[in-house]
Amino acid sequence: MDKFFKFLNSDRYQYTESEIYLKNNMENQIAVFDIFLRTEKEKDYAIVYGISDVLELIDTLNSTSYEEKKKYLSKILKNEDLTEYIANMKFTGSVKGVRDGETVFTDEPILTIIAPLIQGKILETPILNILNYQILTATVTSKITLAAKDKEVLFFGTRRVPGFEASMAMTKASYIAGCISHSNIMGEYFYDLKSTGTMTHGYVQSFGTEKDSEYRAFDTFIKTCKDEKLPLIMLTDTYSVLKSGIHSTIRAFRDNNINDDYEGTYGIRIDSGNLLNLSKKCREILDDEGFRKAKIILTGGIDEGKIRRLMKHGVQADMFGVGDAIALPKKEISTVYKMSRIEETDVMKVSDDKSKMSYPGDKEIYRTYKNNNFFDVVTLKDEKEEMEILKKEKYRKLTLDFIIDGEKVEENIELLGLTETKRYYENNVFYLKEIYNETQKRKRIRFSKGIKKLKEELTKF
Repeated sequence: MDKFFKFLNSDRYQYTESEIYLKNNMENQIAVFDIFLRTEKEKDYAIVYGISDVLELIDTLNSTSYEEKKKYLSKILKNEDLTEYIANMKFTGSVKGVRDGETVFTDEPILTIIAPLIQGKILETPILNILNYQILTATVTSKITLAAKDKEVLFFGTRRVPGFEASMAMTKASYIAGCISHSNIMGEYFYDLKSTGTMTHGYVQSFGTEKDSEYRAFDTFIKTCKDEKLPLIMLTDTYSVLKSGIHSTIRAFRDNNINDDYEGTYGIRIDSGNLLNLSKKCREILDDEGFRKAKIILTGGIDEGKIRRLMKHGVQADMFGVGDAIALPKKEISTVYKMSRIEETDVMKVSDDKSKMSYPGDKEIYRTYKNNNFFDVVTLKDEKEEMEILKKEKYRKLTLDFIIDGEKVEENIELLGLTETKRYYENNVFYLKEIYNETQKRKRIRFSKGIKKLKEELTKF
């Protein structure tokens, strides 16, 4: 199956509306569509990820042949005119937005599509499908890694992720937002992100239940892996961490000359029980036995809240392994796709529920810096009065052009690479720590006078 099916991963209503546009000669009207998000918690932040995949989706539309498009469309559309229109269609519009790895807030336009009406309309669901899960993953990961402070975080959630593509997307999103490694071997194959992982309880159990079975499991593992300097992390809680696991570990390390001189990583993993108490007792035992560089990794239901509690009480851990909290995150954000302009007319979604309103006009985001902090300003494009205000402050424009009239802006697209995105995110961690640790969340975004005036005019009935 070729990639065009991703473009058709859509909702029927967008094609119904497109048929109406075509029948009424509206298809060439230029529309502006904003993609923005809403956070569940007021004044919360989110980390953008997936912009590069959206641009790849548009590439797929442009590169798929007429014949291939027609093959798919003929099976799902009855209207021959619409089938022909989309089979012949190339994206001729413009795309602008923020970088992958950017910190954003509710209602900020993270991506804007400016295109003929049908082109913009049928991109809605495929784009939201790409962005929502990846932004949620990056946001949750960011909060988990910030909660962990100086402790490292590993992503172990592949088995919980719904399908292969989601696994790959999640592996990347968790990496850019702070995880130092992951367990997925295809993530390593595709993206050269080193995977890690040692043993399961099943591995330990496969050596039986005799007195020395746990020791033999560890000893065999070490003998197999030590020459390649692989991580030697013993899973100590298959039976009892303090009665057997830690002692079997120390014996196996000693018998194989594994100590603080080992060139790879070595240590233990604890996956159940009172992680706080067990980590402290195991740290004491390991130190007393001379294994001061041995790492302690904690797993098993680890999430942001649990990490915060463990850190507060002085947990003795070097790393946290996180699975479900990243792979199956709670809903923290919703991505939204709304029209903000059609031809020369600014439009918006109006509602009695203010949180469901959108903002009109063709917009851009600027970030201002003051006292080691930042605040965002959303303006109308070329809003001169607002630009005069911005010039009095330290600021930079967040909105970048990725496609202009169907042509790629390569120097900006290059900024969306995995390495560049991770570096960009890390460069903003200083500010993120401030945002994350605030007890009283500040409002960090304001809309310009021009936007407010437009909104006021459009809500008068």
